[in-house]
Amino acid sequence: MALALCAVMFLVYSSLGLLRHFSLETNGFDLSVFDYALWSTAAGHGTAYVPMFGYSLFAQHAMPTLLLLSPLAVVFGAPVYLIVVQTACFVIAAYLLFLFARPHVPRGMAFALLLMFLLGRRPYSAATSYFYIESAEPMLVLGLLLAWRRRRMVAYWILIALALGCKEDVALYVIMFGLFLALVKRESLLGSLTAAVAAAWLATALLVWIPHWRAAYALPAANPFVLENYGLARVDGAALAILLGRLLSRWSVARLFTLASATGFLCVLSPLWLTIAVPGMLVNLATIPGKGQSGLGGHYLWAVLPWIFAAAVFGGSRLNTREWKWLPVIVFIIAVADTPLPRTILQRPWRTVAAAAAVRSQLQALDDRSLSGELFAQPNLIPHLPARQLHVHGLDATPREYAIGDTVLLTKIGDLWPLDVSGVDAQLQRFHADPQFEQLSNGPLFAFRRIK
Repeated sequence: MALALCAVMFLVYSSLGLLRHFSLETNGFDLSVFDYALWSTAAGHGTAYVPMFGYSLFAQHAMPTLLLLSPLAVVFGAPVYLIVVQTACFVIAAYLLFLFARPHVPRGMAFALLLMFLLGRRPYSAATSYFYIESAEPMLVLGLLLAWRRRRMVAYWILIALALGCKEDVALYVIMFGLFLALVKRESLLGSLTAAVAAAWLATALLVWIPHWRAAYALPAANPFVLENYGLARVDGAALAILLGRLLSRWSVARLFTLASATGFLCVLSPLWLTIAVPGMLVNLATIPGKGQSGLGGHYLWAVLPWIFAAAVFGGSRLNTREWKWLPVIVFIIAVADTPLPRTILQRPWRTVAAAAAVRSQLQALDDRSLSGELFAQPNLIPHLPARQLHVHGLDATPREYAIGDTVLLTKIGDLWPLDVSGVDAQLQRFHADPQFEQLSNGPLFAFRRIK
């Protein structure tokens, strides 16, 4: 039954994801970022090179596991494959959670946790944020936990390596897991080796990998994403005071409460397992309040989810038989009542598919001359360009200088971030009034090219 449910949810999430994509609801940041990184690698245009950035994705994050998907970018001409891959990773992780839980809790509770993972509001926010290689982390982590429990050491180390290669912050959780094995489970050798490998990779990622790729593209040594998310130019006493204030703020407490609720608060019944996730959560909560990372929502949840659900498994195992009778039913009700899926379906995500189809058709009809110069497109149009372009840029409200032959693409259909309807209207008025631009199409795709 668990496997059948996972298969059904794969179809549901994949269908919703593809509907959103073909309705222009997906964004070039980060769906096309990863697609272009894979395509550039496979096509020989630079390892993980992203034209919207003008440099390799590896100058931001250490993600070697991502490159395993690069053959798919050659097979598929559009990034839809990444939506399916992310969904597959999500439901496989859910089934691995069920397998991991079964020896520790009754079947009803294992199934209830499966429902919480598949339907809960917090996992849903991650599963519907497209695309991030971090989406493979729950699958890999729960897989390595199963391999550890079953003493499959070859599989354990392979999955450790793949998980670490998803993003550098995974090392924080693996270090804590290694310490947990050494100090709590009394597996000193395995735990020490696990922590040491993760620590070595973290140091390599932060001190060698990312600096190397930043230097390769003549980028500043300081990672702008660190400055943007933490708002701190240097680490000193004042900065530490700011970080501590954020960690102790009402915002952070509320985020932790919400995160624990994703497991029906079962994770708090196993504090030792929950401790594995604490350093990683603190790193996120220390960012500027209100930002996605500090909210522990969307793709920032991928690294945390497997550990809090593993803690929920052992938290649930501490309940006595009488409590088992009703708790799975309560958890089931919470999962079903809290899931955003029915509301998403009632909002009819297919309602703009026809209008979006007209935009996509116009994009496919762009001639070679329109695509010969630099291409400036709204981010939700980038995944639908007729071919991957090495000269494409995301368009926002920032004033730009355009050269002869440059093409600008706008639409009012779909998710317009970082613009809104008024922002698109302002851009349209600008280009309509500028005699240096000729209009190539007049809606629902608005295309302009600079001619003089």
